[in-house]
Amino acid sequence: MNLASKLMVKFIVALLIFHLSVTQSGTFAQTKAKKIDELMSLYQQYRQFNGSVLVAENGKAIFKKGYGFANMEWEIPNAPDTKFRLGSITKQFTSMLIMQLVEQRKIKLDDKLSGFLPYYRKDVGEKITIHHLLTHTSGIPSYTSIPGFFQDISRDPYPTEDFIKKYCSGDLEFEPGSVIVIIIRAIFC
Repeated sequence: MNLASKLMVKFIVALLIFHLSVTQSGTFAQTKAKKIDELMSLYQQYRQFNGSVLVAENGKAIFKKGYGFANMEWEIPNAPDTKFRLGSITKQFTSMLIMQLVEQRKIKLDDKLSGFLPYYRKDVGEKITIHHLLTHTSGIPSYTSIPGFFQDISRDPYPTEDFIKKYCSGDLEFEPGSVIVIIIRAIFC
């Protein structure tokens, strides 16, 4: 387990312990909010957390606050409504939602990318399936590998369609699905 995973596990365990102690003592929402703030402030102080927190109980927000900076270079603080760029942490949630859609028969794993993104390059979009996307075997190059991406490109806002056309619709690094064949051959041959 890597350091980030260990820290996330510690964070979740701390929140569970906190939740049990607060709910068992029957304290009020203000006391809960104070304890949440103390816990999160401590995590932020030790550089173990930087972000925004929202805790709800019975459908009502009892605590929301930002910690650390949304932009460290410019010292822009996080707030409860800070909008964060999506990153790799969303992959597990996205894949679960996709599989729920498959289970509901709203999409199929062999559906083509071009069926969902009509503006995507047709010759490539017709080769790539939902399955390829979920298994990271689509052959689509990673836009974060573009030289200067984080320093230059990532700071500019783009509408989704424009970003995909410009940075995600290039030539494939490999034929969709072919990486699995290579891995299987390496294991069994």
